Amino acid sequence: MWRPGEGLYALVVFLVVLLEALALGYLVLTFTARLFGLLGYGETLGALLLGLALTGFALVLLGAYVLLYHAYTAWREGQEERLRERYLERFAQALLEEGSPPPFPWPKEAFAALLALRESLKGDLGQALLPWLRLGLPRWERALKGPLASRARRLEALDALAQARLPEAFPLVLPYLAHPDPVLRLAAARSGARLVGEQDLEAFAEALLRAALPRGALLEVLLLLEGRAEPVVRRLLKAGGREEVGAALEALGRLKLPSLAEEALAFLHHPDPEVRAAAMRALWRLEYPPLGHEEAVLAALEAEEEFVRLQAVRLVPLLGEPLARRALWRALSDPSFYVRRGAAEALKALNPALLERAAEAHPDPYGRAMAKQVLGA
Repeated sequence: MWRPGEGLYALVVFLVVLLEALALGYLVLTFTARLFGLLGYGETLGALLLGLALTGFALVLLGAYVLLYHAYTAWREGQEERLRERYLERFAQALLEEGSPPPFPWPKEAFAALLALRESLKGDLGQALLPWLRLGLPRWERALKGPLASRARRLEALDALAQARLPEAFPLVLPYLAHPDPVLRLAAARSGARLVGEQDLEAFAEALLRAALPRGALLEVLLLLEGRAEPVVRRLLKAGGREEVGAALEALGRLKLPSLAEEALAFLHHPDPEVRAAAMRALWRLEYPPLGHEEAVLAALEAEEEFVRLQAVRLVPLLGEPLARRALWRALSDPSFYVRRGAAEALKALNPALLERAAEAHPDPYGRAMAKQVLGA
């Protein structure tokens, strides 16, 4: 739930700062006049006392507002929670006993109870809630389309639509992916990922390309798509920039999309080291051999960036044992602790006997120590 009252709080703070500025300005003028002998001692003392009184009044005003606001908020939240629990009980009873819901219209607490049920119930029971949730569409549409709606109300509406998962609500969310406010864009992307149907995936992918979301946020959105992610990931790989491609490659591996593995192979040659690392990580998670791209993987073992070399040693075992054995043996001499450990673990899975030999006879003392450490784990 987004906390309301931000506008009123901003107004109170503005009034307090204004009073303080007026008081300080008045004191500066008064003491300047006293300095040049234009005011007497009594008048100057009176101005000082007035300034202190205004300052005290401003602090009392701000403190009283904060205390009253928190007390009111706690009382209001308690009232809303009790009302929400009553509606939750009535909706659950109507759903399980196939009875009638509470009489409409419903307050926002009723819709909050419905959304909580929608999040917890799956299958036919979850689908049975949809007719009741559709009664809230006009409320959420007004919050999104109203010219005077606050950011908090719009965020609440986007969050509610994401929980309701009504496919027909997707057109309400799509325009917000081009909103100038990045917070609203991110909320719309999350909501859209839960609402979008198969027929709208192309439009959603195009909107994500224009939304300029950071990589982490975009990855979260792609993971929310779950089984519908493949066409969106494919489009981002084809037309996305560095952030979009990085998120798409990460989602490709986490969601296990083997149909896109061939497209990931091309990014083993990308000039950006983070993109190359993401491509290798995706192929490693898919356990997809990078056949025909062995040189790119071996070259990554010599990369300047530690994280690229780490992903390379994880992928090397998929190249085949003769080539992988030699590459992992060399990687045990890597200056990075994490790369040496990755190489030793990969070698243990590929050929434990060779790791035992490395623990005894590897020319690099750090490589020998790492081989012994991994063998003993």
